[in-house]
Amino acid sequence: MTAVRTFLLEALHRVTGGGDVGQAELDAAIPNPFALDRAEKNAWEELSHWIDDDDIRDRDQRYASLKRDRMRDHIAALITSGN
Repeated sequence: MTAVRTFLLEALHRVTGGGDVGQAELDAAIPNPFALDRAEKNAWEELSHWIDDDDIRDRDQRYASLKRDRMRDHIAALITSGN
């Protein structure tokens, strides 16, 4: 497993567990998202949207729950796509 994939899985698990990830952390771990494979890019995009939508999640807990469910889907996709 690559360092990028390991980071993505850790960040996704953190968010699904009620934690958070920041833009600086995401940028440092993945400086070139265009080099990612499809499953990794999709997970990166979901994390990026998570970061951008913090104001929406603060106002709407159902939205936050939905986004966490989507993170779980990306965890499964990363695991099944291997690498």
